[in-house]
Amino acid sequence: MSTLNRSVIKKIAVIIIFVLISTAVIFLGIQYKRFLKVKSSQIDRANAKSVVVETDQGTIEYAVSGKGDPVLMIHGAGGGYDQGLLLAERFLPKDCMVIAVSRFGYLNTPLPEEPTPDHQATLYRGLLDKLGINEIHVVAVSDGGPSALKFSIKYPERVKSLTMICAKSKTPPKLTTIQSIVFGTIFNNDFLFWMVTEYIQSDLLNVLGVSKEVQEKMTADEMEMAREFFEIMNPISLRKKGIFNANIQFKELSPEDYPIWEIKAPTLVIHAEDDTLQPFYYAEYTHEKIPHSILLSFKEGGHMFFSHHEKISEAINHFFSNTF
Repeated sequence: MSTLNRSVIKKIAVIIIFVLISTAVIFLGIQYKRFLKVKSSQIDRANAKSVVVETDQGTIEYAVSGKGDPVLMIHGAGGGYDQGLLLAERFLPKDCMVIAVSRFGYLNTPLPEEPTPDHQATLYRGLLDKLGINEIHVVAVSDGGPSALKFSIKYPERVKSLTMICAKSKTPPKLTTIQSIVFGTIFNNDFLFWMVTEYIQSDLLNVLGVSKEVQEKMTADEMEMAREFFEIMNPISLRKKGIFNANIQFKELSPEDYPIWEIKAPTLVIHAEDDTLQPFYYAEYTHEKIPHSILLSFKEGGHMFFSHHEKISEAINHFFSNTF
């Protein structure tokens, strides 16, 4: 190849690279302007149903939806009371009064000096005292598990039943490399997290416990539910303190600190065997240790139980109806 041809190829390559970089910069600039416009509405939405109260144990945010038998709804990672309301609408009976809380560091529940699951359980008790509720169904999702277990152990007279939905109950495995990258990058930046939820939601689902195989079987309704689930996580900065606090608090959940065999309340454990975010051995352990607990398991469905929502709703409805 002649020197002239090499020179022409280099110039063309430089032009192509310049065009690609320029296109990327323009695209990111347009997206950032979009992000700035929607961020304020995201914050407004996160505060829309929020109630913040002072109890004798500290400050907690919650929201109430519906009327009937009271249910304490405890959200998972990346959530808040709003995630609790969304999942309650999907899984719980319609004749319930859902009290969805925000755990420490999420939305408007501050991070105290001792943001432990034990302290969180005491704060739940303070909220119920404030609301004049003596006995309640407790439903915990994912990372909501430890504080729900603590509450059930410490205040057995307050717990009408306990439902653990893909919920953590013992020491978790170390984060995978991809999960560590996610925690270290997109959970630290509102714009980056928004871009991920906008354009590569499928990959985020995969990281958060829903395999590609499960995603291929999702219905239109389930895809809409996943979209809404991720939409309400924005802006992630409103939940970041809670996410990182959980990584510290849940690093080791020893049997000595969590004697779950002492739990007397009727207990329903729901989990999918292919959940890669909250491993199935949590469910096996919870079911084994809590006397007379019921295990509802699925071979597949991932962390969000896709294709099984109706079965879960029916099971919880039956469970609540037969809890006395």
